[in-house]
Amino acid sequence: MFYAQTRKLVAFLLFVSAFSLFYTCSKSEDVEKEIIETPEPEIPQAPVDPAKLVTINTGAVVGTFYNFWSTRPMINQTRFNSSGFRTGEVENAKEYVKSYNLVRMLGGRTDNLNEYYQGVDGSGNIITDFSGLLTSMRNFRLTGLKPRIVLDNVPWEMSLPKVVDTYGNSKPPIDYNLWRQYINAFLNTLVNEFGMAEVKTWRFRVATEPNYSPDHWRGTKEDYFKHYDITVDEVLKVIPDAIIGPGNMLTEGVAKFKTELIDHCANGTNYVTGQKGTKMSFFCISYYEKIDQNTVKLAGDIGPYRNSLDSYSQFADIPLEIHEFGMLRDENAKRGVSLNDATELGASWYATIAEMAFKYKINEIYDWGQEIEGSNLPQGRRNVSKMFQMMEGGNRLQANHNLSGYAGVIPVEKNNAFYLLVYNHNPSRTSTNKNTIYPRLEGGLIASGTKWSMNEWTVDKNNSIMMHELYKDLRNAGISEISNGRIYANRISDRFNTGWENVLNANMAKYENLAKLSKTASNVTVNKKDGNLTLKVELEPHSVKLIELIPQ
Repeated sequence: MFYAQTRKLVAFLLFVSAFSLFYTCSKSEDVEKEIIETPEPEIPQAPVDPAKLVTINTGAVVGTFYNFWSTRPMINQTRFNSSGFRTGEVENAKEYVKSYNLVRMLGGRTDNLNEYYQGVDGSGNIITDFSGLLTSMRNFRLTGLKPRIVLDNVPWEMSLPKVVDTYGNSKPPIDYNLWRQYINAFLNTLVNEFGMAEVKTWRFRVATEPNYSPDHWRGTKEDYFKHYDITVDEVLKVIPDAIIGPGNMLTEGVAKFKTELIDHCANGTNYVTGQKGTKMSFFCISYYEKIDQNTVKLAGDIGPYRNSLDSYSQFADIPLEIHEFGMLRDENAKRGVSLNDATELGASWYATIAEMAFKYKINEIYDWGQEIEGSNLPQGRRNVSKMFQMMEGGNRLQANHNLSGYAGVIPVEKNNAFYLLVYNHNPSRTSTNKNTIYPRLEGGLIASGTKWSMNEWTVDKNNSIMMHELYKDLRNAGISEISNGRIYANRISDRFNTGWENVLNANMAKYENLAKLSKTASNVTVNKKDGNLTLKVELEPHSVKLIELIPQ
């Protein structure tokens, strides 16, 4: 009897235990479901510093976030003859490079490439051999990209006696009849090969920095005006509706002339026709920053040209562009071969430039490249371009603020979502000036929704940058440093001697991970309050953040 009762008790306890286990598991599943279904944490409205407030009217469109970054200069078009170059560097850059500006294609080079001019026959007609041109241009066209042609250096034999300047021949031709024949033959070679319908869509620029003497132009200001008028006249004979403009104006202190060229093309006497004015489809400058000068000087450089173009009705709406661009020197005034800073400093500077590009209606900024030497690793600036690409084609919105220095917000509406490019730039690399900005979105789509899902991407010293880690690894590996070499530029060889390639390649996986554009917030819920949505954005001294707001 006892044993029977015991057996019944044990059975009952086992039943209770099993039921309890089943109930616990069931509850665990319910809890798991509850965890999965719990909404993301919400960000409450932050107390606002009025001096840091940026008010954004989401119902007021001020323009388009257009693509200004997709043309790359190329000094030697024969590089396209290499299939490795086309399938490597060119293919890797296609994500953001849509066209190439091909420089010094007519000869007169220090490396003696592109020598198509072969002299004159007994009747005074020029002799040419454009077989090399056709080879390089056919190979270029294999990329599927659009070329832009610079009609710059005159062939050596047209400007004797030979004087070799920094970039080759900078002298005008002695006999403009020969120059006309040469331009005519050059263009007809392209038209015959690729067709008028195609070639007339290409850009043609007459010279490079013609106000930089003697490096790019040994003639006078008037000599260049004459050269431009004659060249334009001959180009239009072959391609009547050609897209053509003058060389990019140097904006440094050594420039011999500036806006006078605009005046000549608007009101001056044309050296060919004797009539007023010369065709100008676009106008362009060079712009280089120098980190050692601790400033951003674009407003001062571009302003006079913008004002001059706007003063003439025929030129007010033509594209104003930057055809050479970069950070020419580091904080120690060292230049090197690099043309940009590869760290967060270059990134926040690039965001500052973007704001100014829209303000001054700069249509394009030609870019020498956004990758790090010896790799396809993005510079910090390249990650900012990726942010631009997310905003591309959207509507720029009205933003009002009293922010000081180089800090701001570029707000965009695209596909019913909002994008806020928030940046803080300090010209000095050693600056400790952090910043907090409060973007406040009002009106428009904000008025129709309450909850928004927020994503954020960041470029600063701790995000999306690999150069600091690379420098640490190079020094730990004992790679000797060039004491007067440029620091933190896009070309590692400007600062380190042979051996840097081995360190770079050995740690490539680590650098690729560090260089990725960092997503620093994901699907965070933010609420509207009192009819607006206000965010608090904290920024490092050199920082760019892209905030995406999607209606829930």
